[in-house]
Amino acid sequence: MKILIMTLASQRDKVVDNQIAEHLRGYGHEVHVHNFAMAGFRSVPYLKPDVVISPFPGGEFKNEFVRQCKEWGIAVIVRRGEAGMGREQFYDLDDDRKGIILGNWNYEPYVDLELVWGQEFADIIGISGYMNLGDIKACGAFAFDAYFVKDIKVYPERKRTILFATGFSCADTRERQSDCGLPVGSEYHKKLYDQHTESRGKWIEAIKELARNYGDEWDFKLKVRPGEQVTEYASQLGDIVEILENSVSSIEALRASDILVHSGSTMAIEAHLLDIPSINFCNVNPDPLLSRVSPQAELYEELEFLLSRAMPGFTNIHIEVLDELIDHLYGPIDGKACERAAEYVNDHCEQMMLRLHKTIIPDEWPSVARFPTDGVRMAKQEGDIRWLCPVCKKTCYAADEIAYIKCPVCGVNIKRMKANSLAGVD
Repeated sequence: MKILIMTLASQRDKVVDNQIAEHLRGYGHEVHVHNFAMAGFRSVPYLKPDVVISPFPGGEFKNEFVRQCKEWGIAVIVRRGEAGMGREQFYDLDDDRKGIILGNWNYEPYVDLELVWGQEFADIIGISGYMNLGDIKACGAFAFDAYFVKDIKVYPERKRTILFATGFSCADTRERQSDCGLPVGSEYHKKLYDQHTESRGKWIEAIKELARNYGDEWDFKLKVRPGEQVTEYASQLGDIVEILENSVSSIEALRASDILVHSGSTMAIEAHLLDIPSINFCNVNPDPLLSRVSPQAELYEELEFLLSRAMPGFTNIHIEVLDELIDHLYGPIDGKACERAAEYVNDHCEQMMLRLHKTIIPDEWPSVARFPTDGVRMAKQEGDIRWLCPVCKKTCYAADEIAYIKCPVCGVNIKRMKANSLAGVD
């Protein structure tokens, strides 16, 4: 069968998706891996796949993608890029955060199978979410499979390096934009925006201070989280840190580093698998387990102290917290999650072949305005400027003074890059 895997973030998901693709090719399938944000809507009519493996459709944009694929008869499988939540942690969350994790739009009618990390989270989705439990498969910790593949690269001698892995994507989701499927303009969206903006400011000032005090001893690298803009860091830190390209994966960045500073990220586990110590500075992750897996700091002085105590080459992770994470969140960390995922996908493909499954896919994505917004239209009026959606490549029009619009065709939020220019997606 022809399978199209849509990668959400090259630096985080592509390594996983390529591993799943290789396992599927071993079953005899034709597999393509494409970037979702830049090619999602165009890839499907071009390739005409039998199966699409999509990122979690937590927002309108991704929900529209799986809905249209299903309408054309394509089997839709969702793979969760994030681990989700353990049972105890999930039920302590408020409804807004639960909505982010489970999705604010019902995707069950359009999805045949959902691949998740741990069984507890699969149970949570089956009880509190949209999917039936029988259609959810726990595969294990996808993000860590790459760390079980032997690294044969030779790394040159260098100064010891601190890698700062940011986690403040909500700081870039202003006004009419949303993050993680949150309804635009919600109070919780504003709360996250304020929290992430404040924490990012602390990070920038801390990095400046570290560079002033320890620039002769350490090199500093910055890895920007998928969905977060590099602009703020480049303008304030561009002369003192090396800002890594978006295409650089976590494993590449970590293998060229000695200490990790994060803000509540699964990269702490990745660092542990490479015997790299990590520090959680200005935590923004609501999961109380993941927030405690690394030593924590809220103030610059605390960060400076923990850095002085960290020993490159020796993990400082809290093993008892990691064991809880494996039991209640990640599932097995054994390098075989992608292999198990491919087996589930292949089983589904075999069932489809028994049913003589057929698709009816046109040669281009439809230009139907499914997401009408006041002031945004498909036909030009006097005083309008042209907007080009970078995702679905459809043209629409809006008044010159508008800074943000929602594409009426695919629903993605677009911002004006500069006056009278084509638009760009955040």
